[in-house]
Amino acid sequence: MTTFFTNISHTVLLDFIRGPLAWISFIIFGLGLMVQTFRLLNLTQKTETRHFAADKNFIPEPPSMRKRFFRRLAFLQITVIGTDACMVMFSILFHMCLLATPIFLLGHNVLLDASFGFSFISFSEKTSDFMTLVVLMCGLVFFLRRLLLRRVRLISTKYDFILLFVAMTPFLTGFLAHHPALNYHMMITIHILSGELMLVMIPFSKFFHMVFFFVSRFMIINEYSMGHPKRSWQY
Repeated sequence: MTTFFTNISHTVLLDFIRGPLAWISFIIFGLGLMVQTFRLLNLTQKTETRHFAADKNFIPEPPSMRKRFFRRLAFLQITVIGTDACMVMFSILFHMCLLATPIFLLGHNVLLDASFGFSFISFSEKTSDFMTLVVLMCGLVFFLRRLLLRRVRLISTKYDFILLFVAMTPFLTGFLAHHPALNYHMMITIHILSGELMLVMIPFSKFFHMVFFFVSRFMIINEYSMGHPKRSWQY
């Protein structure tokens, strides 16, 4: 009898966190992203790019491919790629798998199709498992780096470790739920709740760098800009 009521209560809880709580999380996530992006853009202003030349009919010769290559190479040397290439590799792998795995996970797409009638392409289970392990391995590297490297430890706070824990928890619990090593119901509940917590935190924490990176690199001048940015910071 106790098992029956326990199962009922867990089903009710699961329906709530997969239903109303999930919608609340997505709404806060969406509105938060819009508000924070607007605030970020509000701190910048549109800048006119002016070209000065003695002869208005003079058209400068574009640099050769060789010159462009060496300019970019010299530029990379003053970025983090030139100072810590190994860490850049871990960071790229981490962020690629962190973003792609939840979107193209078979289980997530099954739920998406059942709820809304559409889904994305799905990775195989082996591919998803591999990408999940990559995220967890990179997370462990980041944790040990903050713990063991003095120059990184000096600028690390409890907040940084909490963010890393929040980012890792959905992947660890999802992996353990898919490969039942512990209680499945407990793992899947923590998996969903931690994923929703991360969604809510993205617009209001350092997680927002996933948006700030693209805004600063492609829209703001002198931020290691890519393309042809037309905005600058307001001072």
